[in-house]
Amino acid sequence: MGDIVTVCLIRHAPTKENLEKRYLGWTDAPLADTAKLAVVDAMVKKVYGSDLQRCRQTAAHYFPNASYQAEASLRETNFGAFEGKTYEELKMDAHYRAWIDDPIRTPPPQGEAFDDFMKRVVDGFHYLPKNEDSYYLVVHGGVIRALLVAFAPTEQPFWSYQVPHDKQFVLTFTRKAWEEGARCMSLLEVPITAKPTM
Repeated sequence: MGDIVTVCLIRHAPTKENLEKRYLGWTDAPLADTAKLAVVDAMVKKVYGSDLQRCRQTAAHYFPNASYQAEASLRETNFGAFEGKTYEELKMDAHYRAWIDDPIRTPPPQGEAFDDFMKRVVDGFHYLPKNEDSYYLVVHGGVIRALLVAFAPTEQPFWSYQVPHDKQFVLTFTRKAWEEGARCMSLLEVPITAKPTM
């Protein structure tokens, strides 16, 4: 084991619901189009991620030779009554407006409270084995935001992070910080690109 640990956080490729700007949390939607997905790294042997199929499918394309360890704790937030709906469909709903105005203190009806979501994701991240030098996680936009809030070098608000489908976030920890669950020492945002085959 080295003195440095890297964690690559990758958002799943788009689903039809993502393209239609629908709230997509625990609904198990497939990817919209896998034909254009390239191999990112055929050398990666293990990938961790959400148990939902959009993450599994993305990982299978990006890392074709990796085993996949599914973690339900790394799911997107549960949007409850807002699942599958768009802003346009919800904008006149009083519950929706209350949630938009204060999402930290107002959970969606039948959905997940913000603090519960954050705790679930961070707990799931802490359950990863500590004995590796590099980790690849294929997860959801909200999960990446939650992990950046908890582990980026400087603390920033949840909504300050933009998490597109075509970028990955690379966190570099000292081994000590990784083992103690402390913040990383650097954060890079880089495009998801195919590695040339050797």
